[in-house]
Amino acid sequence: MTTSTSPISRPGLIWRALVLPAALIVLWTLLDAFGALNSDILVSPGKVLVTAYEGFADGSLPGAALATLLRALTGWVIGATLGLAAGVLLGLSGVARGLFDPSISSLRQIALFAWIPLLSAWLGNGEAMKITLIAVGAFFPMALGAQAGCQNVPAPYREVGRVVELDRRAMLTKIIFPAAVPSILAGTELSLNIAWLGTFGAEYLIGTGYINGMGDGLGAYLAAAREYARMDQVLLGVLFLALIGIALDRFVLGLSRRLVPWRMP
Repeated sequence: MTTSTSPISRPGLIWRALVLPAALIVLWTLLDAFGALNSDILVSPGKVLVTAYEGFADGSLPGAALATLLRALTGWVIGATLGLAAGVLLGLSGVARGLFDPSISSLRQIALFAWIPLLSAWLGNGEAMKITLIAVGAFFPMALGAQAGCQNVPAPYREVGRVVELDRRAMLTKIIFPAAVPSILAGTELSLNIAWLGTFGAEYLIGTGYINGMGDGLGAYLAAAREYARMDQVLLGVLFLALIGIALDRFVLGLSRRLVPWRMP
């Protein structure tokens, strides 16, 4: 008799992923019920729900979340596009690698927030500076992923192209770029994660600013909550950052499953 094993269904995975958050919420509620919470450190779940209702009612919370999301996506698109172009160039051209790879590798070692003083001196503390900081964060992982994908195409793939006498253009479109897709997607995921972290850091550390009239973003929301010791707003802002970050990560994972299903669980 043969037995077969099947992978856990996606609904099953979702339920398993919810076990830990649900357990933490239950523990949080029980601590509040027994009066074990210190309001200066952790407020009650009911207080956070009331604050969420108020934030949605006056539009401040969705406005801040939308401003942060738009700011993150704008910087990410700019940085990832430039990174993709640079990575493809470095991956395909030995001359370009010799000229630019050492410099890019050196700049990649600089921590993202270490760019803030220099960018502030050049661009001020407005929207252009925030977007540039996010783009810098997105540039390097995308460039690295694209370069690795184009440069490390397996030799048998290239040999097939030579055997069937593909020209340069066909070699790129039919052999090199398809083989580079997994590395490019890995760079996409990492660049988006860093862009999201950079967005929060830019909003939290640099200060106020407006994008399309929608407010300062979740980073400024959390900075203000800290200044006024509003732990309910701090918890709510952190929760929104986590939920949006998870949604962006799921989007990239779904894209990867469609483009390279044979490499995805």
